[in-house]
Amino acid sequence: MTSKVTKDLPGLILSVFGFLLLWEWLRPLTVVTDTAEIYIFIIFIGICFLLSFLKIKRVISSVIKMVIILYMLNQTYFEQSFLTFEWVRLIFYDLRQNLNLLIDMNWNGMSALFRSFLFFILLWLMSYLIYYWLIVQKKILLFFILTVVYVSILDAFSPYDANAAIIRTVVVGFLMLGLLNLNRVIGSEKLSRFNGLFTKWIIPLVIMVLITSSFGYFAPKAAPQWPDPVPYLKGYGKGGTAPGSGVGMKKIGYGTNDSYLGGPFIEDNTPVFKTTVGKRHYWRVETKDLYTGKGWEVSSNPRNQLFESENNVLSWIENKAETEEYYAEVDVQKLYPHIIYPSGLKRVDNYGLDDSRYSVDPVTEKILTKQGDNDEVELAAYGLTYDQPIYQIQDLQAVTDKGSLELNDEFFERYTQLPDSLPERVKELAVEITKDQGNRYDKVVAVERYFKDNLFMYDTKEVAVPGRNDDYVDQFLFETKVGYCDNFSTSMIVLLRSLDIPARWVKGYTEGTYIETLNENQRVFEVTNNNAHSWVEVYFPEFGWIAFEPTKGFSNLNNFVYTTSSTVTNENNDDVEQQTPTQELLEESTPELSQGDITPIEGSEQPSVSPVAWKDIFFILLSIVLVIYVVIKTRVKWYPILAILLYKRRNDGTAYFKAFDALLKQLDRVGIKRNEGQTLREFAVYVDKFYRSDDMQKLTLSYERALYRKDNAEKEWKRSVELWENLIKKVSS
Repeated sequence: MTSKVTKDLPGLILSVFGFLLLWEWLRPLTVVTDTAEIYIFIIFIGICFLLSFLKIKRVISSVIKMVIILYMLNQTYFEQSFLTFEWVRLIFYDLRQNLNLLIDMNWNGMSALFRSFLFFILLWLMSYLIYYWLIVQKKILLFFILTVVYVSILDAFSPYDANAAIIRTVVVGFLMLGLLNLNRVIGSEKLSRFNGLFTKWIIPLVIMVLITSSFGYFAPKAAPQWPDPVPYLKGYGKGGTAPGSGVGMKKIGYGTNDSYLGGPFIEDNTPVFKTTVGKRHYWRVETKDLYTGKGWEVSSNPRNQLFESENNVLSWIENKAETEEYYAEVDVQKLYPHIIYPSGLKRVDNYGLDDSRYSVDPVTEKILTKQGDNDEVELAAYGLTYDQPIYQIQDLQAVTDKGSLELNDEFFERYTQLPDSLPERVKELAVEITKDQGNRYDKVVAVERYFKDNLFMYDTKEVAVPGRNDDYVDQFLFETKVGYCDNFSTSMIVLLRSLDIPARWVKGYTEGTYIETLNENQRVFEVTNNNAHSWVEVYFPEFGWIAFEPTKGFSNLNNFVYTTSSTVTNENNDDVEQQTPTQELLEESTPELSQGDITPIEGSEQPSVSPVAWKDIFFILLSIVLVIYVVIKTRVKWYPILAILLYKRRNDGTAYFKAFDALLKQLDRVGIKRNEGQTLREFAVYVDKFYRSDDMQKLTLSYERALYRKDNAEKEWKRSVELWENLIKKVSS
């Protein structure tokens, strides 16, 4: 290996630079997605470049890469040791299930493991392509420009600070361009690779790049001449009604009246609070249990209970769920007389406010802040200690009957309540969606995934309001199929309740917008009115209330894992171990909007912008890359067929020349290369010696007659077309 490195030092340096350039594409993931540790991807692309540089045989290299991918997936998603191989059956079952979702273009239904697997494959292809451009084609300008554009766009449209990334990219890119030019000179002039070139070329190149980059960095720069493009593109504005809706435009934000849902709204970027957390999760405000057909209400009058700091009133997690403890600091910017908290709350620290207490209604779970006797107080800052659950999928799939709190008739009736006016076709749809599922978890997931189908669309503008005789859910499921979180969450709850599965409606905020990272375990997020959201909680005996996310474009942030301790039965009644999504590894932080927490604005009009479907774009690009890769890798097989179709039946004078050139290219692809300065006749002798025939020499003589007497080209082509066809087929076989 040492001699290999010494022999091709420029190739090694270029490989390192290619690795660094691709690394710049991974750095923003920690900011614009929920990927906390990208080191596994960095290690993987480093190994890919190393294997390419060492020119390991393709089959061996592919096996090594696949083993590494499986090992990293095992370490990320499985509790079993890699060497036990008990998890292999699970991972292949998951791949098979998700391939069906991929074919159906159901991007949001895919598991996190499968998305990670696809991302590894994408990095594999990208590493190969960059190495090919660098070492074989000796070109990198296009990828260099794309990298600069990529980090610039993220710097402008996301919280990612690309100042250092731009500098690194420019320095690495210029050095690569200089070294590639040096490589081309060495090849064309047949120079000794290291005879004085280091001092005469490489050192001046490095010095010049560093001087020019430093000058550009330290030179005075004008202030930004354009305003921030993000608010401009989002189109914040004022006035009027939504076109064609007939309903006054509303504004997003927390409110208490959810009796009548529906209609469009505009965004509001007013900050609500900042939080420092160790894990992404939703923030609760309250729940509601009574569905009226138009919206949500509370079934009973408040029965508030008090606690001081330790939460001994509310409970979401039961004994079978594993938990991890976290701590969050909340800095409130829009004061309310209640706290905003995650599920699993254990303790509230009021940061020195004396005589404070917390009043909570066990039904709505809205925690009011009190001081003194009964005076409400608005806390500006507080800390929260809470548990986050970890759910074993096989254990959840074991739930098939009622249990725990469900055995209480009042509890069961409250959370399976439906209005008498609910159309029967809603219940029939619930049965149809879950007809092939035998346990509660699979039924819930089936309903959740139903809304990820392309039939439904997330929109905040053209959203209908139910008429006097319309049911809110029925209208969404069967007529409009267009809406936002309130439509999706309410509809999922109604479908589950139709199956006698207890479910309730939760409103609050999503995790917000990433601001900065304080250390390895703490990140700062800002939550605005735009992050108001509603979602679904489903009750599982002995596990408690579990959140699910049906809204299209959003993902469940719960941590679902599985072990090999139990099996489930698939459609073919085979015993297989099933996988379901864990916490999203590569999930975008998309602004979430909820109409359930809105207040009317008289005479307002503003078209709101639907969230960008980053995941759809990613998988479309991935599919394109995969198709291109397959086309390139199989061109030896399909190119002759294409060439025969293009040239065989042509009778014009140029067909012969193009067909002969196609044959030469095909010979080059299979490894029979024509040396520089070698005549066509000499090359024909070499080809015929390889194939033990004289066909190439005959064809070459005919080609030369056509080349030097072009008026005879058409006649020569007709005489030689069959010989040419046999040759190109033989080369490709």
